[in-house]
Amino acid sequence: MEQAYDLAFLHEWGGQQEREARAEEQVLLRHVNELVREADVVVVRLGGKAGRLGESVVATALLEGIFQALQYLGKAGTAVEVIIDEGVSTLFKEQLYQQAYWPWITFSEVMSGEDLFTRRLERGRGVAVLGIDLHGGHDGMPELMVQAVEEHGATRRIATLARLFRVGVRSYAGHGVERRYADFIEDLLQLPRGALPGEQVQPRIRLGAADDARYTRLARKLHLQDEALRVVCFFQSVVIAKCYCRWDEVLEHFSREVARRSPGQKIEFLILCGPDQLHPEGLRMADMQEDFGTFRGTNNNANVLVYATETLRDLALLTRHTHMVFSNDTGPGHIAGALQIPTITSYLPGTIYSMAIWASSPWHRGVTLEPNPFSYQQVEAAILWDRTTIIDSIPPEKLVQAALQ
Repeated sequence: MEQAYDLAFLHEWGGQQEREARAEEQVLLRHVNELVREADVVVVRLGGKAGRLGESVVATALLEGIFQALQYLGKAGTAVEVIIDEGVSTLFKEQLYQQAYWPWITFSEVMSGEDLFTRRLERGRGVAVLGIDLHGGHDGMPELMVQAVEEHGATRRIATLARLFRVGVRSYAGHGVERRYADFIEDLLQLPRGALPGEQVQPRIRLGAADDARYTRLARKLHLQDEALRVVCFFQSVVIAKCYCRWDEVLEHFSREVARRSPGQKIEFLILCGPDQLHPEGLRMADMQEDFGTFRGTNNNANVLVYATETLRDLALLTRHTHMVFSNDTGPGHIAGALQIPTITSYLPGTIYSMAIWASSPWHRGVTLEPNPFSYQQVEAAILWDRTTIIDSIPPEKLVQAALQ
């Protein structure tokens, strides 16, 4: 027998911070708290719609919140399996999570469409199994489902907190960059406000000593200069309307300002690219090389290197060792924020791909058009018809100003 409980009221809590909890809502969240406290095994599902990188990276904030909450509740040491999309698996090393939290944390990768999450819940060895669904592709309002399963004369309980991503990432964005994710986890699990440290419940990519050694080899291969002011650039996006086409002007203005403020300072622009098959003509690696490869800045103070990383982890390593990032609103930009690198990002104005939501970490320095001079229909049309006119309306000087600050 399975029972379902609607948790959609958390969407209201996210947007109406002053609303008092109703008695029935408090009772339900106490039930959630009890289920977490009683869980023998926890299975977490993390990923993005159609394999989207950005959703997977942003969801790491909620993952960190779950680990922090388990610690707070005295559940450190609980067996936790995190199931991640195959396409982002290189970003996750279970050993680093084990070192940060406890040894009984494992990671499994899953191909698109495979329902490993349900199978793991059904076959979990514990008497009380808890599933936590943080997948960005599982849209809709959150729900608690509790199922009792009879096996060999004994009863097992499988509880699932389903579809948490939308509310946890979108609805709570108004709580501010330092508290948005922590507040959601605290409300969901009925923890006291402030129980979780907001500065730690943030998107995070964990890197370790082996990654430092790998970076040294990459830096040598690419002839990176330690004395240069290094700026990593992400100028691609699968959503054409988010591709700012005036980055050349940004680089020019930025180089001019650096030359004026710090004569003799060299700048290294490292443009990192994804697989060509993910991007249309005009946004592939060869196009980036053609558009930016000959740029030399002001008084020859800049150099551009275009490079396609072999893995997302290599992309993260190169990003970790940079001073700042210039980025479209795209997945690698979320990796930069999760690595605590100042990330200057251009955002479409309005509520579609909203900066208020997708400036996903305290390290994002978002730039958009405020007030928004375009209607919802105009922005929507730009996205549907792959037009960059709206995003290109952002003055390059605004992005440079954000970088210099």
